[in-house]
Amino acid sequence: MYMITFKLIGSCGSVTAPNDVRDLLTAHFAPADGIEHVTATGVAGGDRIDLVFFSLANSEAEAMLTARAACLRALERAPELIAWRLSDGAAGNGPGIR
Repeated sequence: MYMITFKLIGSCGSVTAPNDVRDLLTAHFAPADGIEHVTATGVAGGDRIDLVFFSLANSEAEAMLTARAACLRALERAPELIAWRLSDGAAGNGPGIR
């Protein structure tokens, strides 16, 4: 099992409870993603949420890519998360970041 971390950044004064964000993200994960558990912790100010993914994968690189893809998929599909994006410093940052 691998532990992968990401940061979500909110815009326009977005205030969403970290547990709500976690639930919205995980609702869009697929069994093939191999993500066993996600934790979400809010940071003072409410404009950042730290995510920790626990992933069953064959390698750390696979875990990172799969967790990132699952997170991006959820951000694109859940209208409640429209104000959130992966931080520019997120591992595997690239096309698809809003």
